[in-house]
Amino acid sequence: MRRWFGWIGALPIVLALILLVGTAPASQAAGALPDYEAKAGMLEIGIDPERPDAEIFHMNYTLKGADPATRPVTFVFNGGPGGSSIFLHMSALGPKTIKTSGDGTFPAVPARLEDNPESWIAFTDLVFIDPVDTGYSRMLPGADGKPGDPKPYYNTTADVNSMAIFIRKWLTVNNRWASPKAIAGESYGGLRVAALMRILAENYAVNINRAILISPALKVDVDAGNYSILYPMTLLPTQAAIASHHGLNDVKVDEAGMKAVEDYTLNGFLTGLVSIGRSTPEKRKMFFNTVGRYTGLDPRLVELHNGRIPETLYVGSLLSDRGLILDRYDGTQATDNPAPQEPGLAVLDRSLTVLSGVLLAPFMDYVRNDLGYTSDRPYIPLNLVTNASWDYSGEIGTPDDIGIALAQNPDLKALVVHGYHDLVTNYFLSRYTLEQTTRARGARERLYFGTYPGGHMFYLQSKSRSEFFQDVKGFFAE
Repeated sequence: MRRWFGWIGALPIVLALILLVGTAPASQAAGALPDYEAKAGMLEIGIDPERPDAEIFHMNYTLKGADPATRPVTFVFNGGPGGSSIFLHMSALGPKTIKTSGDGTFPAVPARLEDNPESWIAFTDLVFIDPVDTGYSRMLPGADGKPGDPKPYYNTTADVNSMAIFIRKWLTVNNRWASPKAIAGESYGGLRVAALMRILAENYAVNINRAILISPALKVDVDAGNYSILYPMTLLPTQAAIASHHGLNDVKVDEAGMKAVEDYTLNGFLTGLVSIGRSTPEKRKMFFNTVGRYTGLDPRLVELHNGRIPETLYVGSLLSDRGLILDRYDGTQATDNPAPQEPGLAVLDRSLTVLSGVLLAPFMDYVRNDLGYTSDRPYIPLNLVTNASWDYSGEIGTPDDIGIALAQNPDLKALVVHGYHDLVTNYFLSRYTLEQTTRARGARERLYFGTYPGGHMFYLQSKSRSEFFQDVKGFFAE
Protein backbone atom coordinates (compact mmCIF):
# COMPACT_ATOMS: atom_id res chain seq x y z
CA MET A 1 0.00 0.00 0.00
CA ARG A 2 1.01 3.59 -0.59
CA ARG A 3 0.58 5.72 2.56
CA TRP A 4 0.93 9.44 3.10
CA PHE A 5 1.28 10.53 6.69
CA GLY A 6 1.13 13.89 8.46
CA TRP A 7 -2.15 15.16 7.09
CA ILE A 8 -2.77 11.65 5.86
CA GLY A 9 -2.11 8.67 8.10
CA ALA A 10 -3.06 5.16 9.25
CA LEU A 11 -6.41 3.43 8.97
CA PRO A 12 -9.88 2.71 10.78
CA ILE A 13 -13.46 2.05 9.45
CA VAL A 14 -17.03 1.21 10.38
CA LEU A 15 -19.53 -0.97 8.45
CA ALA A 16 -22.74 -2.92 9.03
CA LEU A 17 -26.20 -4.02 7.90
CA ILE A 18 -29.14 -5.97 9.20
CA LEU A 19 -31.84 -7.55 7.06
CA LEU A 20 -35.43 -8.40 7.60
CA VAL A 21 -36.03 -11.88 6.24
CA GLY A 22 -33.92 -14.83 5.19
CA THR A 23 -31.36 -15.66 7.88
CA ALA A 24 -28.68 -18.26 8.43
CA PRO A 25 -26.20 -18.75 11.26
CA ALA A 26 -22.60 -18.95 10.07
CA SER A 27 -20.20 -21.46 11.51
CA GLN A 28 -16.78 -20.22 12.58
CA ALA A 29 -13.77 -21.81 10.94
CA ALA A 30 -10.80 -22.26 13.24
CA GLY A 31 -8.59 -19.18 13.13
CA ALA A 32 -10.74 -17.54 10.44
CA LEU A 33 -14.08 -15.79 10.62
CA PRO A 34 -15.86 -14.80 13.84
CA ASP A 35 -19.31 -16.13 14.65
CA TYR A 36 -21.78 -13.97 12.71
CA GLU A 37 -25.38 -13.93 11.56
CA ALA A 38 -26.36 -13.30 7.93
CA LYS A 39 -29.76 -11.94 6.86
CA ALA A 40 -31.33 -10.78 3.61
CA GLY A 41 -34.49 -8.73 3.21
CA MET A 42 -36.34 -5.59 2.13
CA LEU A 43 -36.79 -2.18 3.69
CA GLU A 44 -39.35 0.29 2.34
CA ILE A 45 -38.27 3.88 1.75
CA GLY A 46 -39.72 7.09 0.34
CA ILE A 47 -38.87 10.75 0.15
CA ASP A 48 -42.03 11.12 2.24
CA PRO A 49 -41.49 8.56 5.03
CA GLU A 50 -45.27 8.32 5.48
CA ARG A 51 -45.67 7.25 1.86
CA PRO A 52 -42.90 4.80 0.88
CA ASP A 53 -42.63 4.24 -2.84
CA ALA A 54 -39.69 1.83 -3.13
CA GLU A 55 -38.27 -1.20 -1.37
CA ILE A 56 -34.54 -1.70 -0.94
CA PHE A 57 -32.96 -5.13 -0.88
CA HIS A 58 -30.08 -5.42 1.55
CA MET A 59 -27.94 -8.07 3.20
CA ASN A 60 -26.72 -7.77 6.79
CA TYR A 61 -23.84 -9.45 8.54
CA THR A 62 -23.73 -8.93 12.30
CA LEU A 63 -21.38 -10.30 14.93
CA LYS A 64 -23.15 -12.56 17.42
CA GLY A 65 -23.04 -11.37 21.02
CA ALA A 66 -21.49 -7.99 20.21
CA ASP A 67 -22.39 -4.83 22.14
CA PRO A 68 -24.26 -2.54 19.70
CA ALA A 69 -22.95 0.50 21.56
CA THR A 70 -19.36 -0.29 20.57
CA ARG A 71 -19.70 -2.51 17.51
CA PRO A 72 -19.39 -0.44 14.29
CA VAL A 73 -21.83 -0.85 11.44
CA THR A 74 -20.80 -0.08 7.86
CA PHE A 75 -23.22 0.63 5.03
CA VAL A 76 -21.81 -0.51 1.68
CA PHE A 77 -22.81 0.23 -1.91
CA ASN A 78 -21.23 -0.08 -5.32
CA GLY A 79 -21.54 2.39 -8.15
CA GLY A 80 -22.47 2.44 -11.80
CA PRO A 81 -24.81 4.20 -11.35
CA GLY A 82 -27.01 1.16 -11.82
CA GLY A 83 -24.77 -1.27 -9.95
CA SER A 84 -25.89 -3.51 -7.11
CA SER A 85 -23.62 -4.21 -4.14
CA ILE A 86 -22.73 -7.70 -5.41
CA PHE A 87 -19.26 -6.60 -6.51
CA LEU A 88 -17.86 -5.51 -3.14
CA HIS A 89 -19.97 -8.13 -1.40
CA MET A 90 -18.83 -11.18 -3.37
CA SER A 91 -15.34 -10.02 -4.41
CA ALA A 92 -13.85 -8.32 -1.37
CA LEU A 93 -15.72 -7.54 1.86
CA GLY A 94 -18.28 -10.23 2.59
CA PRO A 95 -17.67 -13.39 4.64
CA LYS A 96 -18.07 -15.39 1.41
CA THR A 97 -16.27 -14.39 -1.79
CA ILE A 98 -15.55 -16.00 -5.13
CA LYS A 99 -12.51 -18.22 -5.35
CA THR A 100 -9.91 -16.71 -7.69
CA SER A 101 -6.29 -17.23 -8.67
CA GLY A 102 -5.43 -13.95 -6.92
CA ASP A 103 -3.68 -12.36 -9.91
CA GLY A 104 -6.52 -10.05 -10.96
CA THR A 105 -8.02 -12.41 -13.53
CA PHE A 106 -11.54 -13.80 -13.25
CA PRO A 107 -12.23 -17.45 -12.40
CA ALA A 108 -13.77 -19.80 -14.90
CA VAL A 109 -17.55 -20.08 -14.68
CA PRO A 110 -19.37 -21.35 -12.81
CA ALA A 111 -17.36 -19.67 -10.07
CA ARG A 112 -17.35 -21.03 -6.53
CA LEU A 113 -17.57 -19.30 -3.17
CA GLU A 114 -15.16 -19.77 -0.30
CA ASP A 115 -14.77 -18.33 3.19
CA ASN A 116 -13.09 -14.94 3.12
CA PRO A 117 -10.59 -14.62 5.99
CA GLU A 118 -10.19 -10.94 5.04
CA SER A 119 -13.86 -10.07 5.42
CA TRP A 120 -14.54 -6.80 7.22
CA ILE A 121 -16.89 -8.71 9.54
CA ALA A 122 -13.72 -9.12 11.61
CA PHE A 123 -14.04 -5.51 12.81
CA THR A 124 -17.44 -4.16 11.71
CA ASP A 125 -20.97 -5.28 10.99
CA LEU A 126 -21.83 -4.95 7.31
CA VAL A 127 -24.94 -3.84 5.42
CA PHE A 128 -24.81 -4.26 1.64
CA ILE A 129 -27.36 -2.02 -0.10
CA ASP A 130 -28.85 -2.34 -3.59
CA PRO A 131 -30.25 1.02 -4.82
CA VAL A 132 -33.56 1.28 -6.65
CA ASP A 133 -33.71 -0.84 -9.82
CA THR A 134 -30.58 -2.81 -8.94
CA GLY A 135 -30.41 -6.26 -7.36
CA TYR A 136 -33.91 -7.08 -6.11
CA SER A 137 -34.75 -3.46 -5.24
CA ARG A 138 -37.81 -2.10 -7.03
CA MET A 139 -40.53 0.53 -6.91
CA LEU A 140 -43.64 -0.35 -4.90
CA PRO A 141 -47.05 -0.65 -6.60
CA GLY A 142 -49.04 2.57 -6.85
CA ALA A 143 -52.77 3.11 -6.46
CA ASP A 144 -53.34 1.40 -9.80
CA GLY A 145 -51.48 -1.71 -8.63
CA LYS A 146 -48.62 -1.18 -11.05
CA PRO A 147 -45.01 -0.53 -9.95
CA GLY A 148 -44.17 3.16 -9.79
CA ASP A 149 -41.83 4.93 -12.19
CA PRO A 150 -38.23 4.56 -10.94
CA LYS A 151 -36.89 7.47 -12.99
CA PRO A 152 -37.30 10.02 -10.17
CA TYR A 153 -34.49 8.06 -8.46
CA TYR A 154 -32.29 8.20 -11.57
CA ASN A 155 -30.43 11.34 -10.55
CA THR A 156 -27.57 12.13 -8.23
CA THR A 157 -29.51 14.08 -5.60
CA ALA A 158 -32.49 11.72 -5.27
CA ASP A 159 -30.20 8.69 -5.28
CA VAL A 160 -28.02 10.01 -2.45
CA ASN A 161 -31.07 11.00 -0.42
CA SER A 162 -32.55 7.53 -0.91
CA MET A 163 -29.38 6.05 0.59
CA ALA A 164 -29.59 8.49 3.51
CA ILE A 165 -33.26 7.63 4.10
CA PHE A 166 -32.42 3.92 4.06
CA ILE A 167 -29.56 4.34 6.54
CA ARG A 168 -31.67 6.37 8.94
CA LYS A 169 -34.55 3.89 8.80
CA TRP A 170 -32.26 0.88 9.12
CA LEU A 171 -30.72 2.36 12.27
CA THR A 172 -34.20 2.77 13.75
CA VAL A 173 -35.58 -0.63 12.73
CA ASN A 174 -32.48 -2.43 13.98
CA ASN A 175 -31.98 -0.32 17.12
CA ARG A 176 -28.43 0.70 16.15
CA TRP A 177 -28.45 4.46 16.65
CA ALA A 178 -25.88 4.08 19.46
CA SER A 179 -23.40 2.24 17.22
CA PRO A 180 -20.35 3.82 15.58
CA LYS A 181 -21.32 4.36 11.93
CA ALA A 182 -19.39 4.03 8.68
CA ILE A 183 -20.10 4.22 4.96
CA ALA A 184 -18.13 2.60 2.16
CA GLY A 185 -18.64 2.90 -1.60
CA GLU A 186 -16.85 1.97 -4.79
CA SER A 187 -16.61 3.96 -8.04
CA TYR A 188 -19.84 5.99 -8.33
CA GLY A 189 -20.48 4.65 -4.84
CA GLY A 190 -17.48 6.78 -3.82
CA LEU A 191 -19.37 9.82 -5.08
CA ARG A 192 -22.28 8.70 -2.89
CA VAL A 193 -19.94 8.49 0.11
CA ALA A 194 -18.56 11.98 -0.53
CA ALA A 195 -22.08 13.42 -0.71
CA LEU A 196 -23.37 11.44 2.28
CA MET A 197 -20.52 12.62 4.46
CA ARG A 198 -22.25 16.01 4.45
CA ILE A 199 -25.90 15.21 3.72
CA LEU A 200 -26.31 12.63 6.48
CA ALA A 201 -25.14 15.15 9.07
CA GLU A 202 -26.76 18.27 7.64
CA ASN A 203 -30.16 16.87 6.63
CA TYR A 204 -30.66 13.63 8.60
CA ALA A 205 -28.82 14.18 11.91
CA VAL A 206 -26.69 11.09 11.33
CA ASN A 207 -23.03 11.74 12.11
CA ILE A 208 -20.61 9.33 10.48
CA ASN A 209 -17.39 8.17 12.15
CA ARG A 210 -15.62 6.63 9.17
CA ALA A 211 -15.90 6.95 5.39
CA ILE A 212 -14.12 4.70 2.88
CA LEU A 213 -14.02 5.67 -0.77
CA ILE A 214 -12.87 2.80 -3.01
CA SER A 215 -11.74 3.81 -6.52
CA PRO A 216 -14.09 6.80 -6.22
CA ALA A 217 -15.53 8.56 -9.26
CA LEU A 218 -15.87 11.96 -7.61
CA LYS A 219 -17.71 14.77 -9.36
CA VAL A 220 -14.82 16.78 -10.81
CA ASP A 221 -15.04 19.04 -13.84
CA VAL A 222 -12.26 17.54 -15.98
CA ASP A 223 -11.96 18.73 -19.56
CA ALA A 224 -10.52 16.00 -21.78
CA GLY A 225 -10.19 18.18 -24.89
CA ASN A 226 -7.26 19.37 -26.93
CA TYR A 227 -6.33 22.05 -24.41
CA SER A 228 -6.76 20.00 -21.27
CA ILE A 229 -4.14 20.19 -18.54
CA LEU A 230 -5.63 18.39 -15.49
CA TYR A 231 -6.84 15.31 -17.35
CA PRO A 232 -3.57 14.24 -19.00
CA MET A 233 -1.59 15.29 -15.93
CA THR A 234 -3.48 12.97 -13.59
CA LEU A 235 -3.46 10.07 -16.08
CA LEU A 236 0.31 10.01 -16.53
CA PRO A 237 1.27 8.19 -13.28
CA THR A 238 -1.29 5.44 -14.00
CA GLN A 239 -0.05 5.10 -17.58
CA ALA A 240 3.51 4.82 -16.28
CA ALA A 241 2.46 2.10 -13.81
CA ILE A 242 0.71 0.14 -16.57
CA ALA A 243 3.69 0.42 -18.92
CA SER A 244 5.91 -0.85 -16.10
CA HIS A 245 3.67 -3.87 -15.57
CA HIS A 246 4.07 -4.79 -19.24
CA GLY A 247 7.85 -4.29 -19.16
CA LEU A 248 7.88 -1.11 -21.23
CA ASN A 249 9.68 1.21 -18.81
CA ASP A 250 11.88 0.95 -15.74
CA VAL A 251 9.44 2.58 -13.29
CA LYS A 252 9.09 0.73 -10.00
CA VAL A 253 5.48 0.59 -8.87
CA ASP A 254 6.14 1.21 -5.22
CA GLU A 255 6.09 4.28 -2.99
CA ALA A 256 9.46 5.65 -4.06
CA GLY A 257 9.05 4.81 -7.74
CA MET A 258 5.61 6.34 -8.09
CA LYS A 259 6.63 9.39 -6.07
CA ALA A 260 9.32 10.03 -8.69
CA VAL A 261 6.70 9.78 -11.47
CA GLU A 262 4.39 12.15 -9.61
CA ASP A 263 7.20 14.66 -9.12
CA TYR A 264 7.91 14.61 -12.85
CA THR A 265 4.19 14.93 -13.57
CA LEU A 266 3.81 18.06 -11.43
CA ASN A 267 6.98 19.64 -12.77
CA GLY A 268 8.53 18.52 -16.05
CA PHE A 269 5.37 17.14 -17.64
CA LEU A 270 3.11 19.99 -16.56
CA THR A 271 5.60 22.64 -17.65
CA GLY A 272 6.28 20.90 -20.94
CA LEU A 273 2.57 20.48 -21.69
CA VAL A 274 1.59 24.10 -21.12
CA SER A 275 4.62 25.46 -23.00
CA ILE A 276 4.49 23.22 -26.09
CA GLY A 277 3.35 26.10 -28.29
CA ARG A 278 6.35 28.22 -27.26
CA SER A 279 9.01 25.52 -27.16
CA THR A 280 11.76 25.03 -29.69
CA PRO A 281 11.62 21.93 -31.91
CA GLU A 282 14.45 20.45 -29.87
CA LYS A 283 12.61 20.95 -26.57
CA ARG A 284 9.38 19.55 -27.99
CA LYS A 285 11.20 16.44 -29.21
CA MET A 286 12.81 15.99 -25.80
CA PHE A 287 9.42 16.37 -24.12
CA PHE A 288 7.67 13.85 -26.37
CA ASN A 289 10.53 11.38 -25.95
CA THR A 290 10.33 11.65 -22.16
CA VAL A 291 6.56 11.17 -22.12
CA GLY A 292 6.96 8.22 -24.46
CA ARG A 293 9.52 6.69 -22.12
CA TYR A 294 7.18 6.97 -19.12
CA THR A 295 4.04 5.80 -20.92
CA GLY A 296 5.66 3.09 -23.03
CA LEU A 297 4.29 4.69 -26.22
CA ASP A 298 6.03 5.61 -29.44
CA PRO A 299 7.08 9.28 -29.12
CA ARG A 300 5.64 9.87 -32.59
CA LEU A 301 2.18 8.94 -31.26
CA VAL A 302 2.70 11.21 -28.26
CA GLU A 303 3.65 14.05 -30.61
CA LEU A 304 0.66 13.41 -32.86
CA HIS A 305 -1.62 13.96 -29.85
CA ASN A 306 0.38 16.87 -28.47
CA GLY A 307 1.30 15.02 -25.29
CA ARG A 308 -2.31 14.25 -24.36
CA ILE A 309 -3.09 10.52 -24.42
CA PRO A 310 -6.68 9.70 -23.36
CA GLU A 311 -7.32 6.31 -21.81
CA THR A 312 -9.25 5.00 -24.84
CA LEU A 313 -6.29 5.67 -27.11
CA TYR A 314 -3.85 4.30 -24.57
CA VAL A 315 -5.56 0.92 -24.09
CA GLY A 316 -5.68 0.31 -27.83
CA SER A 317 -2.14 1.49 -28.54
CA LEU A 318 0.20 0.27 -25.82
CA LEU A 319 0.29 -3.40 -26.86
CA SER A 320 -1.03 -3.01 -30.41
CA ASP A 321 2.14 -4.59 -31.82
CA ARG A 322 1.17 -7.76 -29.93
CA GLY A 323 -2.45 -7.62 -31.14
CA LEU A 324 -3.71 -6.88 -27.60
CA ILE A 325 -6.00 -4.31 -26.03
CA LEU A 326 -5.99 -3.38 -22.36
CA ASP A 327 -8.89 -3.22 -19.91
CA ARG A 328 -9.43 0.43 -18.95
CA TYR A 329 -10.50 -0.64 -15.47
CA ASP A 330 -7.34 -2.70 -14.99
CA GLY A 331 -4.42 -2.02 -17.27
CA THR A 332 -2.62 -5.15 -16.08
CA GLN A 333 -5.21 -7.21 -17.98
CA ALA A 334 -4.85 -7.56 -21.77
CA THR A 335 -7.08 -9.34 -24.29
CA ASP A 336 -6.76 -10.19 -27.97
CA ASN A 337 -8.03 -7.19 -29.92
CA PRO A 338 -10.91 -8.23 -32.22
CA ALA A 339 -10.71 -4.98 -34.21
CA PRO A 340 -7.08 -3.81 -34.33
CA GLN A 341 -7.94 -1.41 -37.13
CA GLU A 342 -9.87 0.68 -34.59
CA PRO A 343 -7.40 2.67 -32.45
CA GLY A 344 -8.70 3.24 -28.96
CA LEU A 345 -11.36 0.52 -29.16
CA ALA A 346 -12.82 0.39 -25.64
CA VAL A 347 -15.22 -2.53 -25.85
CA LEU A 348 -13.20 -5.10 -23.99
CA ASP A 349 -13.42 -3.76 -20.47
CA ARG A 350 -13.90 -7.25 -19.06
CA SER A 351 -14.17 -5.80 -15.56
CA LEU A 352 -17.45 -4.22 -16.69
CA THR A 353 -18.83 -6.75 -19.17
CA VAL A 354 -17.86 -10.13 -17.73
CA LEU A 355 -17.65 -9.86 -13.94
CA SER A 356 -21.43 -9.60 -13.44
CA GLY A 357 -21.90 -13.07 -14.90
CA VAL A 358 -19.01 -14.47 -12.90
CA LEU A 359 -20.56 -13.28 -9.63
CA LEU A 360 -24.27 -13.83 -10.22
CA ALA A 361 -24.39 -17.64 -10.30
CA PRO A 362 -22.67 -18.24 -6.94
CA PHE A 363 -24.52 -15.30 -5.42
CA MET A 364 -27.93 -16.72 -6.42
CA ASP A 365 -27.02 -20.12 -5.06
CA TYR A 366 -25.84 -18.57 -1.79
CA VAL A 367 -28.84 -16.28 -1.25
CA ARG A 368 -31.46 -18.90 -2.08
CA ASN A 369 -29.90 -22.01 -0.54
CA ASP A 370 -27.80 -20.70 2.34
CA LEU A 371 -29.87 -17.70 3.42
CA GLY A 372 -33.25 -18.99 2.31
CA TYR A 373 -34.22 -15.76 0.53
CA THR A 374 -36.20 -16.35 -2.67
CA SER A 375 -37.80 -14.03 -5.18
CA ASP A 376 -39.32 -14.39 -8.63
CA ARG A 377 -37.69 -11.12 -9.64
CA PRO A 378 -34.46 -11.21 -11.61
CA TYR A 379 -31.51 -10.03 -9.57
CA ILE A 380 -29.85 -7.23 -11.57
CA PRO A 381 -26.10 -6.91 -10.88
CA LEU A 382 -25.64 -3.98 -13.27
CA ASN A 383 -28.59 -2.13 -14.80
CA LEU A 384 -27.31 -0.49 -17.97
CA VAL A 385 -30.75 1.02 -18.71
CA THR A 386 -30.57 2.86 -15.40
CA ASN A 387 -27.02 3.92 -16.16
CA ALA A 388 -27.93 5.27 -19.60
CA SER A 389 -30.87 7.24 -18.16
CA TRP A 390 -28.96 8.85 -15.30
CA ASP A 391 -29.07 12.57 -14.59
CA TYR A 392 -25.69 13.66 -13.22
CA SER A 393 -26.58 17.34 -12.87
CA GLY A 394 -26.67 17.50 -9.07
CA GLU A 395 -23.68 19.40 -7.66
CA ILE A 396 -22.88 16.91 -4.92
CA GLY A 397 -20.27 14.21 -4.43
CA THR A 398 -17.35 16.57 -5.03
CA PRO A 399 -13.93 16.75 -3.39
CA ASP A 400 -15.19 19.93 -1.70
CA ASP A 401 -17.88 17.88 0.06
CA ILE A 402 -15.17 15.75 1.63
CA GLY A 403 -13.15 18.74 2.74
CA ILE A 404 -16.21 20.48 4.22
CA ALA A 405 -17.48 17.33 5.96
CA LEU A 406 -14.09 16.73 7.59
CA ALA A 407 -14.01 20.34 8.75
CA GLN A 408 -17.54 20.14 10.14
CA ASN A 409 -17.27 16.82 11.98
CA PRO A 410 -14.14 16.33 14.12
CA ASP A 411 -15.14 12.69 14.75
CA LEU A 412 -15.06 11.87 11.03
CA LYS A 413 -12.10 10.25 9.28
CA ALA A 414 -11.93 9.37 5.59
CA LEU A 415 -9.88 6.83 3.69
CA VAL A 416 -9.50 7.10 -0.11
CA VAL A 417 -8.06 4.05 -1.88
CA HIS A 418 -7.25 3.24 -5.50
CA GLY A 419 -5.47 0.75 -7.71
CA TYR A 420 -2.35 2.02 -9.45
CA HIS A 421 -3.47 0.54 -12.78
CA ASP A 422 -7.03 1.95 -13.03
CA LEU A 423 -7.46 4.37 -15.96
CA VAL A 424 -11.17 4.99 -15.35
CA THR A 425 -10.82 6.49 -11.86
CA ASN A 426 -7.12 7.23 -11.71
CA TYR A 427 -5.63 7.62 -8.25
CA PHE A 428 -3.74 10.85 -8.91
CA LEU A 429 -6.92 12.78 -9.73
CA SER A 430 -8.32 12.00 -6.27
CA ARG A 431 -5.01 12.79 -4.63
CA TYR A 432 -4.54 16.09 -6.44
CA THR A 433 -8.09 17.41 -6.02
CA LEU A 434 -8.36 16.43 -2.35
CA GLU A 435 -5.02 18.07 -1.59
CA GLN A 436 -6.48 21.24 -3.08
CA THR A 437 -9.82 21.15 -1.23
CA THR A 438 -9.03 19.76 2.23
CA ARG A 439 -7.58 22.90 3.79
CA ALA A 440 -9.15 23.32 7.23
CA ARG A 441 -6.84 22.81 10.18
CA GLY A 442 -7.43 19.40 11.69
CA ALA A 443 -9.19 18.08 8.58
CA ARG A 444 -6.06 17.07 6.73
CA GLU A 445 -4.89 14.93 9.63
CA ARG A 446 -8.09 12.87 9.26
CA LEU A 447 -7.76 12.22 5.53
CA TYR A 448 -5.92 9.05 4.51
CA PHE A 449 -4.85 7.61 1.16
CA GLY A 450 -3.95 4.11 0.05
CA THR A 451 -2.84 2.85 -3.36
CA TYR A 452 -2.35 -0.78 -4.31
CA PRO A 453 -1.18 -2.81 -7.32
CA GLY A 454 -4.17 -3.61 -9.51
CA GLY A 455 -7.05 -1.86 -11.19
CA HIS A 456 -10.47 -0.50 -10.31
CA MET A 457 -11.09 -3.68 -8.30
CA PHE A 458 -7.52 -4.03 -7.05
CA TYR A 459 -8.76 -6.46 -4.40
CA LEU A 460 -8.94 -9.16 -7.10
CA GLN A 461 -5.20 -9.40 -6.52
CA SER A 462 -4.74 -11.40 -3.33
CA LYS A 463 -1.73 -9.44 -2.07
CA SER A 464 -3.51 -6.13 -2.57
CA ARG A 465 -6.65 -7.41 -0.85
CA SER A 466 -4.62 -8.55 2.15
CA GLU A 467 -2.93 -5.16 2.45
CA PHE A 468 -6.25 -3.40 2.02
CA PHE A 469 -7.82 -5.52 4.76
CA GLN A 470 -5.02 -4.78 7.20
CA ASP A 471 -5.10 -1.07 6.40
CA VAL A 472 -8.86 -0.75 6.88
CA LYS A 473 -8.70 -2.81 10.05
CA GLY A 474 -6.12 -0.37 11.40
CA PHE A 475 -8.18 2.57 10.21
CA PHE A 476 -11.12 1.34 12.27
CA ALA A 477 -8.97 0.71 15.31
CA GLU A 478 -7.27 4.09 15.27
